[in-house]
This record gives sequence, structure tokens and C-alpha cells, in this order.
Amino acid sequence: MKKNNRTFKSFIALFATVAVMLTAGSLNVSAQEEEPMTQPEIAPEFPGGTVALLSLIQQNIKYPEEAKEQEIQGRVIVQFTIEKDGSVTDVKVVKSVHPLVDEQVVRAVSAMPAWKPGMHEGKPVRVSYSLPFRFRLQAPPKDIILVQYAKGQDGKKDVICTLTSQKKLTEQEQASVIEMKDLDSKLKEVSKKNTEGFFALPNTPETMDEFNTIEEKLNSIQNLNVTYKQN
Repeated sequence: MKKNNRTFKSFIALFATVAVMLTAGSLNVSAQEEEPMTQPEIAPEFPGGTVALLSLIQQNIKYPEEAKEQEIQGRVIVQFTIEKDGSVTDVKVVKSVHPLVDEQVVRAVSAMPAWKPGMHEGKPVRVSYSLPFRFRLQAPPKDIILVQYAKGQDGKKDVICTLTSQKKLTEQEQASVIEMKDLDSKLKEVSKKNTEGFFALPNTPETMDEFNTIEEKLNSIQNLNVTYKQN
């Protein structure tokens, strides 16, 4: 049987270690001071410190669903002024990604409670401050192996095994997911002449021996051209 250099065993071993990440996306925030209006001897401080600031921002900023659907991501930088009384004013975006996410940042920063103001020579001073916000979508887990088979041009049957996310499957492909115990009956269908179709297997084996078994079974079927890929 003709195969590419990557065996099914090594193919699975490579991607079984991929971490399952949240598809909702993530927001990374860090604080940094910009050039102040007045260089304070004591920098402004958010009530409770940086940890409290980041916690508040994480709670108040949501990744807009429309932005996720459009795969909008990137780094927004917002600048604002911390007044002498600690209030936050003059909030503006100095590095934009898209209005959908820019608006989230401006809204959250504008609603922040008063800071402890910066101090210079014992007096409160106005200070310019900035915060970067990173909106990042996370790839869905590759949790499905889609097996497609059809008659090839050389008379042999072409079999394509694709490691992918179940969310990327069509409704028909999702309905074709089988359990490991049903694999033998499916492979009998693959081995028959003039048959074509597809089925899917979950990429969540309890042990790697199960996928070793898949490779062995594919190797036992003659007249197959097997290709492995990821999507």
C-alpha cells in the first residue's frame, strides 16, 4: 500500500498533545505608564493594585460575539488621564483594532473607579496613563479524525484521514461519527470495490493502542492510497 512518510501512529502522537483551548477567545491585559503630563514622584495606583485592576477589566470586557464571528483580533491601546482627584477622563484609543472591540475597551476604562492619584512634591498631579488590551481567538481542538474514501484514478481506492475539529464538519459528517467498536464494519465497507463515503472517529482515545490498531487495520487492506493531513 502506498503511503506518505508520516505514519498514522506518528500523526496521532503528534496531535494528541494539543491542548484543548477555549473557543470563546481570550483577553490579555497588562499595565504600562506612558509619558506623564507631570512626572510624578509617586505613580498613580488603582485601588487594590494591579491585580485588582486586571481582575476588574477581565470582568467588564467581553469578547463581542460579532467580533469572534468575523475573527477580529489584535492589540488595542487606550490612553486616559488620571486627574488630581483620581478620576479617569479623556479616554481615547491610540491603537485601534476594530470598533467592535475598541468600544468594549473604552467603555470599561471609562467606568473605572477613582485611582489614588500620582503625587509630586507632596501634591496630587494629573498623569497620562495607557493600557494595552489583547483580543485573541483560540483555535478549536482537533478532536475528530475524518476518514474519506473513494475510487482513485489509478484503480486503487484513495483514503484521506484528516485530523480536524468537530465544529468544522458538515452536518452529514457530524452524523457519521462512530465508536471504536464499529470500526471493523466501516473498514469492510472501505475495502469493497466501487464504494465511497466517509465516517469520523473521536480523537480522544483512552490509550494510544486504539489508534495503533487503526493503522494496522488500514495496512491490512490492499489497494489503498492513504493520506494523512490536518485541518
